Amino acid sequence: MHVSMNVINFNKLKIKNFLSVGEDSVDVDFTPGLHIITGINKDKLDRRNGVGKSTIADAIHFAIFGTTIRELKKENISNNLTSGTCEVNLDFCICDNDNETNYKIVRTLEPSKCYLYVDGKDETRDSINNTTEHIHKLLSVTSDVFQNCVIMTLNNTIPFMGKKKVEKRKFIEGIFGLEVFGLMLSNLRAEHNDVKRDLDVDVGKYEEVQRSVDAATKRKDEFVTKRKDRITKLSNRKQSNLTKLSELKDQLIDVPVNTVPDAESKIKSALENIDKCEDKLTTINKKVSTLEAESKFKTQSLKKIGTTNEKCPVCLRAVSDHDRSHIDSEKSGLKSELDKISSNITKYRELLKKAQDVKTTLKLDHQRKVSGLNECKIKIREADSHKTNVAQLKSWNEEIDSELQTVNTETDQFDDSIKECRDRLDKLQLEVDNIKHRLSILDVVKFIVSEEGVKSYIVRKILQLFNSKLAYYLDKMDSNCICIFNEYFEEEIINEKGKVCSYNNFSGAERKNIDLACLFAFMDIRQLQGNAVYNFSVYDELLDTSLDERGVDLVLNILRERVEKYNECIMIISHRKESVKIGSHYKNTGNVIFLQKENGITRRVDFNE
Repeated sequence: MHVSMNVINFNKLKIKNFLSVGEDSVDVDFTPGLHIITGINKDKLDRRNGVGKSTIADAIHFAIFGTTIRELKKENISNNLTSGTCEVNLDFCICDNDNETNYKIVRTLEPSKCYLYVDGKDETRDSINNTTEHIHKLLSVTSDVFQNCVIMTLNNTIPFMGKKKVEKRKFIEGIFGLEVFGLMLSNLRAEHNDVKRDLDVDVGKYEEVQRSVDAATKRKDEFVTKRKDRITKLSNRKQSNLTKLSELKDQLIDVPVNTVPDAESKIKSALENIDKCEDKLTTINKKVSTLEAESKFKTQSLKKIGTTNEKCPVCLRAVSDHDRSHIDSEKSGLKSELDKISSNITKYRELLKKAQDVKTTLKLDHQRKVSGLNECKIKIREADSHKTNVAQLKSWNEEIDSELQTVNTETDQFDDSIKECRDRLDKLQLEVDNIKHRLSILDVVKFIVSEEGVKSYIVRKILQLFNSKLAYYLDKMDSNCICIFNEYFEEEIINEKGKVCSYNNFSGAERKNIDLACLFAFMDIRQLQGNAVYNFSVYDELLDTSLDERGVDLVLNILRERVEKYNECIMIISHRKESVKIGSHYKNTGNVIFLQKENGITRRVDFNE
């Protein structure tokens, strides 16, 4: 795996009021070569410790991470013998292909500040933590990796071989930026969980909508069954109405509109004729009564004429002989009048009989007309009733037709609801399928970035390279063992007799050789495959360990090779007097950075051999 690599060149370090350094700043230039950091403690001439040599390593770490390698409390970092502000400046540049960007970190205490300048422009973030985090991203490094691949404080840092298996893996991942796989896996797991929750939600929605479809379908089926019964009943009722309607239509009588008024007019006329006839009868009866009374009177008068009374029945005078003729004449006249009255009575009686016959006829005719009118009215009422019933039946059938139409279309609401639900089901199914597809992809990607996936493959390839580099440096240092790591970061150490041994079975010097070989191997691999390569490294008390003179020479030869091969700035912190010679007389050596501590204050002074 080839990763785009940034070359990070440290240019200059400036320290003020930091640990034992006072107002007079200690400046260090990171020029290529093998440099020695040493010094003298004038406060304790019998000792070479406590000069402030490790201050340089602490200052670099402080500038980048805001803490010292020894993890001192902030109140113990500032120089308590001075009143100035604790300040560390670190200048570096990052080369990416043909591009070079200059950076400067300024970190202070009292007040606590962290500034970042890019090509002279202030690009400090809104907080110290955010600025520090941005610096870590720029340098592609963690404190653990930095302390094991750039600043090696050999006596204060747990060596790689002394770490636990999990810590070894974490360390390797940090060196080569493989922690991104862990971050990716964490993010993928979070995304996988989110997508799984989305799937569960959508599946729940799908099941809910499916239940709605099933319920709507069941209601529709039940409704259709009831509808069939209802349609049958309505159809039967309609047919019954049609039968009745047909029968009523056969019974319908068309009665002329003017029948009743004509009949009523005729009845009225008949009544008027009857009234006239009765008036005539009354007149005739009166006439007859008058004639009968007159006839009766004259008959009585006639009977009295010529009686013993000898009185004229008319004038009531005594009748004499001379009047006898007159009486006879009177009798003859009365008889003649009586005859005439009798004749008139007979005539009027005949008229009366005729009038009564006419009246009877008129009454019979009137009765017939009244009876006809009543029959007509009955027919009219029957016709009206039939028409009403016909209209009612027609209305009922119309209502039945409308209801049938409604019944036939009432399923539309179910169909619309079911269609809407099925459309939602289709959309949800598509969403579920898409989510399942995403889950399958995430599962694949999770496996790829997991411990068993590509990451494992990369680690195995790196370990192959590491094992080869480790063997190379163990041989360069004349170690009497070989060491091989498997993909589970379990080491197998074999001594010169071919026996498998534990790391702790070896002496301090032998363990130091293994530690240094691991260190150099890591640095080589980082140069080859790391995402950030540094132009400098610091070895604190490298020469002050359990290495013998030959061991020191072998280690120095390796460092000189690195200077030649990579043009590195390598600084060795040492309190051994002979270390000065290393910085003065050997090939590919640089400067001697000589520190002097006096009255508790460390200063850089010119080295005078």
